Amino acid sequence: MIFTDSHAHLSLVAEELGRETLSALLGDYARAWSEAELRDGSGPIILDPGVEPGDLGPRLELLGGPRGLPPFIRLAAGIWPSPESLASPKDSLRSLEAAIAEAASRGIRVAAIGEGGLDYHHMDGPAEAQAALFEGQLSLAARMRVPMIVHSRDAAADTLALIEGARILSPVIIHCFSYGGDEARAFLDLGCWLSFAGNLSYKGSEALRTACALVPQERLLLETDSPYMNPVPRRGKSATPLDVERTYSLVAELRGIGVPELAETVSRNAHMLFG
Repeated sequence: MIFTDSHAHLSLVAEELGRETLSALLGDYARAWSEAELRDGSGPIILDPGVEPGDLGPRLELLGGPRGLPPFIRLAAGIWPSPESLASPKDSLRSLEAAIAEAASRGIRVAAIGEGGLDYHHMDGPAEAQAALFEGQLSLAARMRVPMIVHSRDAAADTLALIEGARILSPVIIHCFSYGGDEARAFLDLGCWLSFAGNLSYKGSEALRTACALVPQERLLLETDSPYMNPVPRRGKSATPLDVERTYSLVAELRGIGVPELAETVSRNAHMLFG
């Protein structure tokens, strides 16, 4: 089976595994999409997120080219809290908005803002600069009325506070969720969706698996975060969206349901969020 992947950096997959691997992957998803259309259903999709203001155009060219984006690809545009983006959050945000406007002039509307948020593990800039960059993207998502895809690492309390303070009506997705049950409940209480990646399968991830089991089905997403977070037994190797199958199998077991039912649930949630 081919599964919906709610977060995969396809340009990085091409860099690490080659364009031929990416082309074969897109072919697999194209066939799955066509088969789903014949069954009068919605096929599996991939959400490709942004991490810097200038990456939207190159990703459009890589994934779409002259024929346009495949019907199963959704693009987000966002700014990860890197040293470069944090040097001047206002300039970074202006550049992001300009890139989104340029894409819109070509008839392409991004499906979400992100990934953006807080990373206190790498701590590539002060918390104040990270907050400013994150708040700007939350505001942009609200103005555009699209979901916000959130990166949060070792920063649960501040992430919660900034989301609560923003009071946006757009959906908020905590991607590659990395906290436990208490934090999951707190994010869910704010109305967030939670997306789980291959680290769910890693040794020592009991708290993460507990969190995944308690998420309501209508707020659940699954991802690879390709080329990272490959589920066991391929941990440490570069991942593609095809590797998400093992995460689906684990989550189905955790939640006591069948894989086809889980696949339908996650795909329905992704279509609802990203169009």
